[in-house]
Amino acid sequence: MGSSLHRYVPSTLRLVLDKFSIKALCHFGDYAHPIPPAELPGEVDWRADFLRWHISDIASRALLLPPFMRADFFEEEDERLGEADSFAPVEVTFVIDFARRTVGSFDGEVSRDVWAVIQGDLRRAKSDLARRHRIIFGASPE
Repeated sequence: MGSSLHRYVPSTLRLVLDKFSIKALCHFGDYAHPIPPAELPGEVDWRADFLRWHISDIASRALLLPPFMRADFFEEEDERLGEADSFAPVEVTFVIDFARRTVGSFDGEVSRDVWAVIQGDLRRAKSDLARRHRIIFGASPE
């Protein structure tokens, strides 16, 4: 009987793993749902939006900091994402790179009021990503 993997596994890797009878699982709380090897409808767009969300989240938090503190912040975020099992190394690199580019040479700080609006938008986007994730990867109805 085959093994299983528990974190996000791209469809190309799922197809290869299927050759070894290894199935990827997607967890929703205590519920583990097997993911078919083929790319799922909406999967690529969801993943791109998931990465965009992280870029926006990291950039918005960086803008709260004085410019002289941002380089260390990005290094810490790079390390944090690198330790997470939700990202491939190449994804960590470009998420951090795009977040740096988003912040760019902005030499000010974002006001707390503007940041609160941004955080509200990010919370709504995160909720939508979670909803789409459940639909795409087959969570049981809650």
